[in-house]
Amino acid sequence: MAWPRVIAARPQPGASEMRGLWVTRSWMTSPAHVTQVVDDAARHGLTAIFVQVRGRGDAFYQGGPDPRATLLARQPAAFDPLGDLVARARTRGLQVHAWLNANLVAGATAMPSASQHVAVQHPEWLMVPRPLVDTLLPMSPRDPRYASTLAAWSFKQNATIEGVFSSPLLDGAQARLDAIVDHLTTRYALDGLHLDYIRFPSPDFDYSRAALTAFRASIALELTPAELAALDDRAATRPLAFVDTYPARWISWRRERLTQLVARLAATARRNRPQVRMTAAVWPDPDYARDYKLQDWARWLREGHIDAACPMLYMSSGASYERQLQVLADSTAGAVWPGIGAYKIEPDEASRRVAVARARGFTGVLLYSYDSMTGGVGRPSPYLAAVQRRVFRDGAASQVGATR
Repeated sequence: MAWPRVIAARPQPGASEMRGLWVTRSWMTSPAHVTQVVDDAARHGLTAIFVQVRGRGDAFYQGGPDPRATLLARQPAAFDPLGDLVARARTRGLQVHAWLNANLVAGATAMPSASQHVAVQHPEWLMVPRPLVDTLLPMSPRDPRYASTLAAWSFKQNATIEGVFSSPLLDGAQARLDAIVDHLTTRYALDGLHLDYIRFPSPDFDYSRAALTAFRASIALELTPAELAALDDRAATRPLAFVDTYPARWISWRRERLTQLVARLAATARRNRPQVRMTAAVWPDPDYARDYKLQDWARWLREGHIDAACPMLYMSSGASYERQLQVLADSTAGAVWPGIGAYKIEPDEASRRVAVARARGFTGVLLYSYDSMTGGVGRPSPYLAAVQRRVFRDGAASQVGATR
């Protein structure tokens, strides 16, 4: 495909291009790794590091509610991956955005065992898929079979289900995430907070006992005593009586609770650090995200809960990328920074996609992920060097000023 002619909208004073690099937790496991990440980002014209500090309900930072990540077991307790990265990035003029996997808390192959882990402390907060209702609802969440059954089912669905999720519907689970955000934005001089897996795996989640009870409470006051009594009688033998009677309300309630969580986390982060930029990694098509992932990110942008959305445009096809980019350009109001799946494409194609995004008026891009672009520990990155030569030659943020 031909490279586009790059046309920027009229510049706005102070507007600069976001050139983000997603860095997964595998590159937060030693001081040498952290140093290399910062050096490569600075050397190759990136402006911001989006660093994964909460992968599966574990911490690549000091303190806070989550347990220290097992990947750090060989490092001294004093090693603070996030603190180290922030300090090094400051000396190189790079932004640091703390990337949190919000609802995904465990892989499907093995459940966590650390006593401080959210899945161990509160298995009742884990999302239950509708197909497991008959199996899990009669069982206590404290029964070891509860979590293992959930993990085994998730493993069988690994083409579409990434692992085990904590529910965003429950007050306690929301409060825990809020405590993590409060800790991070109080302790660390962050430029941004980046929410990932801030969605449902599908509309078939969360049918846990706690979520069904919370939904009942949300509509009980709107029912007559007779209606409530009748539904309670049905629910004694049919646990899904309330959600099946009010299916549209069930969908909208879950979507609204997720939006409330995003708003709550944003309020906490901005209270502690007023200049912080709230962003979210989102499903690329806003309608699909809203209807299937219950992730109404277009609304989050409109209402100011997030400052920018980062749609995950990880397709191999350049034509598909351009079609979806045009959908975003035509239908979305607010800052959108397309996420480019560099791991699926060659550096020349990644560079071309950066140029396409610029030509469509987007004010930034993110590359996913450093793991796929690094040359390895202690080695240069030919991939990033090639991208820099094509689109990041100036080595600093370009003044592009587009409104998107």
